[in-house]
Amino acid sequence: MKGKSAWALICVDDKYLFTKRSETTSRPGQWCPPGGGIQRSESPEDACIREVLEEVGLAVSIEDLVCEDGGFIYFRCKLTEAPPRIVLAPRECSDFCWAAPQDVLALGPIMEFQRMQRVFLAMDCPIGLPT
Repeated sequence: MKGKSAWALICVDDKYLFTKRSETTSRPGQWCPPGGGIQRSESPEDACIREVLEEVGLAVSIEDLVCEDGGFIYFRCKLTEAPPRIVLAPRECSDFCWAAPQDVLALGPIMEFQRMQRVFLAMDCPIGLPT
């Protein structure tokens, strides 16, 4: 699917997984959920699952579609193994954090911030200022 990407919204204990993009990627240093481009003949769901495994080493399953926003497709995902053990792909991610929606702004620059605001609003948990 040319020009589309799939992103995983993984929540544990009311905190969502965000990764910091490495210096070798586009938008280095920005925070975002795990995800990325959809390969040719790959479904958005399969791309989301693959990207999470590649970027952070976690196995997930798709719970539901949260929204599609300008070619960015966001899925609510659940871990298939507990507890989560993050293994970062250093070429893609330089750090990770579990953040409550109200604490996301404290991470630093957020990739596609306005889009992320709409996504979290669609889940009834708006991004806000740190508490």
